[in-house]
Amino acid sequence: MTECKVMIKASLKKVKARFREYEDMEYEKRGDWILAEDFSGTQLFGWGISDWVELAGDDELIYAYYDEDMNAEFIHVRDGVCVRAYMQYDGEADIDEGEDTETSVRKWSDVGNYMDKYMI
Repeated sequence: MTECKVMIKASLKKVKARFREYEDMEYEKRGDWILAEDFSGTQLFGWGISDWVELAGDDELIYAYYDEDMNAEFIHVRDGVCVRAYMQYDGEADIDEGEDTETSVRKWSDVGNYMDKYMI
């Protein structure tokens, strides 16, 4: 199973405009946030941190991806700065940077747990 989701604290119109070039995306309003889900599971996987910061712009963004092959990505951007970046591929952490008191992502399973708690 592959899960790939992005939450952006912006209007639905703004979020859809940012993902206009991508197919298989679904959107759901969650209070001040828009949850965007990539049903292909591959369009957003492997982006660099700077790509997420650019996509976020002035808005807060949380991106999470995980799959059964022990690949996981978690990015949290706030005020134009990446406050937490965790990327693990084939069971080995590739990037583990930043501190974020709002999340407890430290390993692959934490990404899945975060998604289950906040992105369902």
